[in-house]
Amino acid sequence: MSSSSSGAEGRVATLLAESFEVLSQEHREAHARMCERLAGLSVLLEVEEERFAAVFSSRRAWVVPPSGGEVARVTTRRRTVLDVLDDRQSLTDAVLTDAVEVVGPLPTLLRLHEGLVVYVQGAVRCPGFVPLLHRLREAAISSP
Repeated sequence: MSSSSSGAEGRVATLLAESFEVLSQEHREAHARMCERLAGLSVLLEVEEERFAAVFSSRRAWVVPPSGGEVARVTTRRRTVLDVLDDRQSLTDAVLTDAVEVVGPLPTLLRLHEGLVVYVQGAVRCPGFVPLLHRLREAAISSP
């Protein structure tokens, strides 16, 4: 099956939802720690034309349409996500140069950072993330 950035396969929301599932199946401990740190949070994510929310309970993470009740907002582009993942730019530099804009109360942002670190540390140990990253690369190449 071929994927394209205009279809669900290349949508960041779809990839993030699938990544939560992969993490829960392939690295349960990291998934549990991420959910514990982020429990009760709902975060608005804006990646180019996409707007969606990542929601966390103490046992689960999922992606939904935005409700307006999100406690923080993250805005970026697919290419920036890849630059950070490929270590061409640090997350700190991306935030300082506004390539990633993060808005929310400081305690929430600190929790988000902790949860993101756990997510990434788990992700690098999951073989199932390789095809997801490949699909993200395809979507970034074909985006404006």
